[in-house]
Amino acid sequence: MSRFLLEKHRNLPAYVPGDHEEGDGFIRLNTNESPFPPSPAVREAVDKEIGRLNYYNDPDCTALRQALSGLYGLSPNQVIAGNGSDELLYLAFMAFADGTHPIALPDITYGYYDLFAASLGVPLVRKTLREDFSIDYRDYLGVGQTVLFPNPNAPTGLALPLEQIAEIVASNPENVVIVDEAYVDFGGETCLPLMKQYPNLLIVRTFSKSRSLAGARLGYAFAQRELIAALNTVRNAVNLYSVSRMAQAAGIAAIADNDYTLANCRKIIEARDYTTRMLRALGFEVLDSLGNFVFAKPRAMSAGTLAERLRERGILVRHWDRERIRDYLRITIGTMQEMQALEAAIEMIFGRA
Repeated sequence: MSRFLLEKHRNLPAYVPGDHEEGDGFIRLNTNESPFPPSPAVREAVDKEIGRLNYYNDPDCTALRQALSGLYGLSPNQVIAGNGSDELLYLAFMAFADGTHPIALPDITYGYYDLFAASLGVPLVRKTLREDFSIDYRDYLGVGQTVLFPNPNAPTGLALPLEQIAEIVASNPENVVIVDEAYVDFGGETCLPLMKQYPNLLIVRTFSKSRSLAGARLGYAFAQRELIAALNTVRNAVNLYSVSRMAQAAGIAAIADNDYTLANCRKIIEARDYTTRMLRALGFEVLDSLGNFVFAKPRAMSAGTLAERLRERGILVRHWDRERIRDYLRITIGTMQEMQALEAAIEMIFGRA
């Protein structure tokens, strides 16, 4: 390690992403990407933008925010765009938390939250999930801290109902409640109806999942105007031009072709339901996911061993060697054909074919 690296950064944890092998040799069911390519309209829009790359991108993402506000019935000053939802979450950590202002969050959730906290010196107050891996909303009532959770949660796919989220937001009026809705388009219930009533609610979303733009790095967030202005204060100081011309053009086109997104979501939900039934028939314990993935516990062998056996057959799934979840696999939902290939592979491994 370089001697020039400051001491405070030397022990930062590293996020370990899923394997990124590409090509015909692998079925990628490990990174929660969409199995479908972007809308043809996205490709056309990006092609047109290539000739303008000599010009700086719009730092305010004006046209993109207008498109988003039009789709969701908001005003543009209630929307902010970022370089993936990760950037917006990091900005929220910077804006609303520090060494004396901790964040309350589930103990099993999206791993990048830990990295944001470590890099910024933000204490995390971890709330233990119930035995069934669901969030107990009462753990967050009146905590007097910034609150953060995905809805649906990752890697479980379980979600809180809107009325419980409303109680959390209402009981912490002096603190921001951040709801990460990365997976909401696959059957979850959005918090958007609460936004008008609660000035402390921040809803963060991404184009990576339902809109097939994981490689574009594009995210967005909704909140009342004052909260968005606060995020912009931080963004403008640290990363003004973070959303490229290409990403903005892709996002605008994806929004315009919303029917394509909705159709793909329906296909993924159908494949998720099929996969849930299939895995249960093969003896797995499977949570009732509302994401584009399932969280499943095999009984015929350990989760780690099954993940390795599937990899040998060209199928990648996600496994963590971590207490409470080491017996589970997170399996991204691909096309129906990919999920049928998974079924065949598991049957072969279990010796049923």
